[in-house]
Amino acid sequence: MSDKTVKKICGIIAEYNPFHNGHKYLLDHARKGLGADYVIIVMSGDFVQRGEPALIEKYARTEAALSEGADLVLELPVIFSTGSAQYFARGAVSTLIHTGCTDTLLFGSESGDIDTLSTEADDIPSDYARMTDASSYNLPNNILGKEYISALRFFSDDRIRPQTVKRKGAGYNDMEAADGFASATGIRKILLESPGDLKALSGFIPGSQIGIIEKYVSANTFLCADDLSDILRYILIKTISNENDLCDIFDIYEDLSDKIIKNVPCFDTYTGFIRTLKSKEIAWSHISRALLHIILDIKKSDVKTVTSDLNYCPYLRPLGFKKDATELLSLIKEHSDVPFISKLADSKEILSEPALNILKKDIFASELYRSKASPSGFTSEYRMPILIK
Repeated sequence: MSDKTVKKICGIIAEYNPFHNGHKYLLDHARKGLGADYVIIVMSGDFVQRGEPALIEKYARTEAALSEGADLVLELPVIFSTGSAQYFARGAVSTLIHTGCTDTLLFGSESGDIDTLSTEADDIPSDYARMTDASSYNLPNNILGKEYISALRFFSDDRIRPQTVKRKGAGYNDMEAADGFASATGIRKILLESPGDLKALSGFIPGSQIGIIEKYVSANTFLCADDLSDILRYILIKTISNENDLCDIFDIYEDLSDKIIKNVPCFDTYTGFIRTLKSKEIAWSHISRALLHIILDIKKSDVKTVTSDLNYCPYLRPLGFKKDATELLSLIKEHSDVPFISKLADSKEILSEPALNILKKDIFASELYRSKASPSGFTSEYRMPILIK
């Protein structure tokens, strides 16, 4: 590629659960602060790192991102989107690396200091400590930033330069807004408690998002962890009836498997069961992810396949892109070394069997999600078009 054609391409890793002013601030910084020609978002699909369904399905969140400045949204496979901070970061960073053209990774952090985060990335706790969840031992955006830097080092990739901007307003888990910036946690609480009162959010989400959310809730319901209670109860009862254990499920070890099975008769709701299982040795979020992996049938063998055999990136799957981002798509198709899934129906022809099995996890997760969000009927994932805006 000649110097005249080199484009500055910035990657952002996100959940947008839901999209708010802090996300808009980061996208604006990519354009105005870093001078990015294109912005790629690697976004969680319909289930997120907290071990629960996203409040709003992935295509509506893709529309939100494209409306506010993103050029391309790639789906982070559900194996990674529901993983610990380490797996989440490695899966997302690998996705950006395999675009073959991303040169910057931008993220928000509580410190806003890339040099300090880079130094501290060498001192991230062990895998066991990670298991207790990022928020239990540090500020969550700081630790995710360190995990992103650590992931770049893990893949020995020096083509992508990490950059951070100081997080504005409310803290990650704060329920109260600050300076026009509310946390995603606070916004989710408002939407779940008063789904018809979007005026309460008008100062905390970009104006374009009101219409997107209104359109979504006209045909769907917001989902939370307890909407999965009946499914989880059924699977657990079937497990104990067949005298099986759960040790083959990702994030479940023998002691946790025994504890889950022992307490099945006490099951009331998804979150109530987490409360029953939680202890000072294991965090809420780890248990929530483990239970979600039971529902989604994500096994340790699946994770071994995608990390060892597929180098953390089995494919690139676009959820949506801007009409004027054709140059970006061409660059990715030219420089990427993994399949680019333009049409889901073609996946059997372009993916290896291991990669196809990972994709099937994504398809199942999305169709399960849609069946709960749209109980009157849902559209198959194979019929969901890529969003072009």
